[in-house]
Amino acid sequence: MKQGASLTTPVEDCLIAIATLRDDQIPSIPARIAEHLEISQPSAGETLKRLQRDGYVVHDEGREYRLSAKGQEVADRLMRRHRLIERWLTDVLNLDWASAHVEAHRLEHSVSDLVAEQLAVSMGYPDSCPHGNPITNEARDPSARRLTEAEAGHEFVLHRISEVAEDNGELMTYYEQMGFRPGARIRVRDHGPMDRALNITVNAHDLTLASEWASFLWVSPAGPGQGAAGGVDVGVVAEVPGGGVAAPSLS
Repeated sequence: MKQGASLTTPVEDCLIAIATLRDDQIPSIPARIAEHLEISQPSAGETLKRLQRDGYVVHDEGREYRLSAKGQEVADRLMRRHRLIERWLTDVLNLDWASAHVEAHRLEHSVSDLVAEQLAVSMGYPDSCPHGNPITNEARDPSARRLTEAEAGHEFVLHRISEVAEDNGELMTYYEQMGFRPGARIRVRDHGPMDRALNITVNAHDLTLASEWASFLWVSPAGPGQGAAGGVDVGVVAEVPGGGVAAPSLS
């Protein structure tokens, strides 16, 4: 990559991957980056070397890569585009979450900053994507924690769904159908044996949620009037015959 040259889509995806992992407090090591991008570790390693050479990333003394100021600027711009496009696709075109994420990923690399800004203006400058991930740094909630870290017997408000989960269309469909929308109130009843699952109540429905799925949900302590109990529309809950819930098959 020559200085000043346009970055390729795979290179931009790598910058986004590093930002996404670090936002979720996941070590941004080559293995995790490759896993997130669904490419081989040697391919990820070569891309990281080029990004380091051109000043977009810095290799820490350990194995982690972090974005330089230049790399962070690119990642922030791309992620802002992605989240604005998702918002437009869901709010204006009524696409479901899974489809909107796929389409936004295609468009984020080609939409200009001018078009992205006009999307923001037309929607009244939304704070977040449909899943609660902030479009601006000001929208971040430092008190948010993973649902798996939430204490039993307490209520929490869903703040955001991890970007890491968004590539799993089946899981995102499940979240959407079950009403796991930003603002939904979740009560943690208890943690299952060996912390493999959480028994929770969301939208007046009792669910058992695998810890892996719960770890993608970031929540904040619920205050009076917050969440669904405070009048937030959290959507329709899908049920299956017999009173159960349709969980995604992740095998």
